[in-house]
Amino acid sequence: MALLPVKQAAGINRRRIGNVVVTALNDGCLDVDFNLLTGVSIQDAEAMMVIAHRPPEARMSVGAYLVQDGERTLLIDAGAGGFNGWGGRLCSALAVAGIEPEDVDAVLLTHAHPDHIGGMVGMAGQPVFTNAELILCHDECQFWTDPQYFSFFSENKRPMLLFARNILAAYRDRTRFVVAGEVLPGVEFVPLPGHTPGHGGYRISSGDSSLLIWGDIVHFPDIQIPCPDVTIAFDVDPVEACRTRHRTLDMVASGGELVGGLHLNFPGFIRVFKENGKYSFYEEPWCPSII
Repeated sequence: MALLPVKQAAGINRRRIGNVVVTALNDGCLDVDFNLLTGVSIQDAEAMMVIAHRPPEARMSVGAYLVQDGERTLLIDAGAGGFNGWGGRLCSALAVAGIEPEDVDAVLLTHAHPDHIGGMVGMAGQPVFTNAELILCHDECQFWTDPQYFSFFSENKRPMLLFARNILAAYRDRTRFVVAGEVLPGVEFVPLPGHTPGHGGYRISSGDSSLLIWGDIVHFPDIQIPCPDVTIAFDVDPVEACRTRHRTLDMVASGGELVGGLHLNFPGFIRVFKENGKYSFYEEPWCPSII
């Protein structure tokens, strides 16, 4: 399949990484509460949002990324699919990008929280991406499916455990487990543990360009990039998640690498800087066209 010239369309944002086109897709948002954060007060969190010229609300963007190299169509994460009223716009965003669900060759998961896997199945629990291989870290699948980890899920988190198990089961016969390194030509799985045991990101490389889609290194970039010690209740291991966040921010800041993240403010691409021991970030502007 030849990769045709593509232009910017409403609801999506594209970047060219060498010969690869990466499209940020907006699935919607989810509303939570700043009391889920540890290491910052609700008042300070709200103030940081105001300083960043955003409403002082605990609203997270939910996204996914489409990767096309002219031969393969890949999807990194699949949005929330309407779970708990979150997101659910992924297929509409794909349609704007000119992609039908059956065009997707592989779904690559950063991890299996519901806001990253909800769009993988339909109302009856059937796979949405009927021709896609599912790729995820072996440790991540084990965490959600092995009974030995059941104690990690409190009563109020059991619904998302069952949700993840059902979705992973729907793709069981076409799942490939990865650990680290290249999973497809030009696509590398980067382990970033802490948020979940098998949490990771995907580095897209082509020519001299690369992009790291870092999963859930941050949930509120305007808070957790300048204050990387702030953790969230969704972190399975907050200490490890914090350590991984510092390491990842150092990595992308030192190399100037382009970054994508599933909870970055749309349009979904940033660059991170470190000066005098403090992190900041610059949001890449909307791309008017990709030729």
